[in-house]
Amino acid sequence: MLDFLQAISYKNIKKPNKEWSSFQMGKHITFNDGSDFNIDDYKLAIVGIEEDRSSSDNHGCGKGVNHIRTELYELYVHFDMPKIIDLGDIKNGATVKDSQIALKEVIKYLFEKEIVVIIIGGGHDLTYGQYLAYENKLNPAEIVVVDEKIDVLETEIVNSSSFLWHIINHEPNFLNSITHLGHQAFYNNPKNIDTLESLNFEALRLGEIRKDILEVEPFLRGADMLSLDMSSLKSSECPANAATSPNGFSGEEACQISRFAGFSNKLSSFGLFEMNPYFDTNNQGAKQASQIIWYFIEGFTGRKPDFPSEENQNFMQYFVRLESADNEITFWKSNFSNRWWMEVPNGETEKKYLPCSYKDYQTALNDELPDKWMRAYARLAN
Repeated sequence: MLDFLQAISYKNIKKPNKEWSSFQMGKHITFNDGSDFNIDDYKLAIVGIEEDRSSSDNHGCGKGVNHIRTELYELYVHFDMPKIIDLGDIKNGATVKDSQIALKEVIKYLFEKEIVVIIIGGGHDLTYGQYLAYENKLNPAEIVVVDEKIDVLETEIVNSSSFLWHIINHEPNFLNSITHLGHQAFYNNPKNIDTLESLNFEALRLGEIRKDILEVEPFLRGADMLSLDMSSLKSSECPANAATSPNGFSGEEACQISRFAGFSNKLSSFGLFEMNPYFDTNNQGAKQASQIIWYFIEGFTGRKPDFPSEENQNFMQYFVRLESADNEITFWKSNFSNRWWMEVPNGETEKKYLPCSYKDYQTALNDELPDKWMRAYARLAN
């Protein structure tokens, strides 16, 4: 694994003539600086990758990795820090495909060690390498992507406009679901949205999410991986991207999404991509990216076992009979966290516990099948 990595150089991540205090994050991180370390000691790993050759119209984003590190390690810690190691950067391969494979192998190795991975990346196409690391997992992967565009362009080569198309069509298939958050309709061909919805995947518009940001939490709770494109933020909040626009998520909303992801017991990798220092203003984009990662780590510190089962006494069950659908849905509510799940049949005898919200329960009480339930049922039936 170390063969793929380039060790950290402190001069590239520390601000000149400044040392981290004992309260700042940099003082709590172990750095792969070429010294020996035991990877088994760590719960979280930060991995940089500067590959940006397949980033559409945002070349230079690979140079944002250390800008983000510099701002991240200046932030103050207000929680019990997990054991974190910054492994440095994956060396760019001779081709983009080589870089994707290197990313896959590093993530797979960390999964074997039960270490959650934070990827500070260049192009959004690196999501494909992130996904490939899930190939030998027990269950198919559930993906959440945050982006203003739905990247399902049909191309022979994986790039930042087509990586979702390649994920969907990858063989062997180990994909369970894609949830796409924050697309802006005027930037997307309707066919792109239809592609996801025809497969019973979720595609939630920016405006729909901003009505109630809490409604995205169940999607992140059920996800294995999160991929966030910095172009999904409005330009006034994050100018560091060639494709950023006046509309988008606020910085606070992006931080909330990453915190939900950190808190998810299931999520094992988080990729943050497309922060381009050449378009940045006063390091605002780097600061924003660092704060998004800070919130992910804070959420990670709050992870607790919380999953429904017949044996778990910390859950209440609610049975809702839908007359219109001639169906009954069992909802589960945690007395510990107040979070909700609903049962979805998976074959004749098995069932899937699907993360949901109180609104989904209210929908069922109004004699309507929740959209999440219908899409999950359709996927499981195929």
